[in-house]
Amino acid sequence: MKAKSRFTREADFRQERDFGAKVGATFEFVTAQFRPLVKCLAYFVLPAALLGGIGMGLAMGNLLGLMTGGTGRVTSRLPEQFGGPNPLMTGSSVLGFGLAALGFLAAFLLLSSTVYGFVRVRLNTPPDEPVTPGRVWAFVRGRLGSVVGAWLLLSIILGLGIGIVGGALGLLGPGFIVLLMPALLWVVVCLSLYFPALWMEDGGVVAAFHRSFYLIKGKWWSTFGLYLVVSFITGVLNYIFIIPFYGLMAARLVFHWNVDDSGILNIMAMCIYALGWIFTAVLPLVAMLFQYFNLVERREGVGVRQLLSTLGQTTAPQVSNAAYRPDEEGEY
Repeated sequence: MKAKSRFTREADFRQERDFGAKVGATFEFVTAQFRPLVKCLAYFVLPAALLGGIGMGLAMGNLLGLMTGGTGRVTSRLPEQFGGPNPLMTGSSVLGFGLAALGFLAAFLLLSSTVYGFVRVRLNTPPDEPVTPGRVWAFVRGRLGSVVGAWLLLSIILGLGIGIVGGALGLLGPGFIVLLMPALLWVVVCLSLYFPALWMEDGGVVAAFHRSFYLIKGKWWSTFGLYLVVSFITGVLNYIFIIPFYGLMAARLVFHWNVDDSGILNIMAMCIYALGWIFTAVLPLVAMLFQYFNLVERREGVGVRQLLSTLGQTTAPQVSNAAYRPDEEGEY
């Protein structure tokens, strides 16, 4: 039986893997590097995720107030008909949506940067030395400019795409979107390797963009299948952490309990969800990283060349016999 890898050497990452091996390596890596990885996530991602959770708690509490009309029962009447303001237009609701958008956007940027920065530091760290948050932050801090530039590039491409779709929609009608969906899906899957290439290589923002399309040639379906399977697993795990909020929702909408008028329980429930999201969202990022290493190895054989270059550089083992020494004649 093959021993599980500890993922402390570069050769543990740079391997050709089939579909099942990539899924298995994703969970093996998270298990093997759980403590140092979680420590880095707690330092760099947790504050932004909690900010997003607080915002979602405020926003969802007001949304539940809109659904019940302040009566504890589901209603289709407008809030103004109950003599109160619209819960979605209050200051707390606007603040909640703003904090949620800001928090989760920052959390996602920091999450991908922390995970990929952690792996890059792990590759450059001796196997017997642990990866510390200080080392990871020192590396991530030097790459934040590239990350912001990458997101600006993606935003420009997205803006152009929306403009083209909007113009075509006005000229050709809604049916054009159905024809455009396969092209959009193809681009999205290709870009799933964008950030792994950006963090594992030193070519820059534009070079990583071209690199992602180059690597995925001939392997689009396997990349799409891997992302789909791991994302499905992630979605299932996410439901565990959203259960507290669903419990509050059921208490108010089904059992008509007037609970949590202050909104504290809503905020706590969404913070639990934010914490769970941090851990589950790591899985697709790591899966795409192993797909990146797999495709690089298939096309360029970087890991094989590194292993070959180390041959002859270590001290040759001393061969000895447990029964006889060189100065003994043995038995005749």
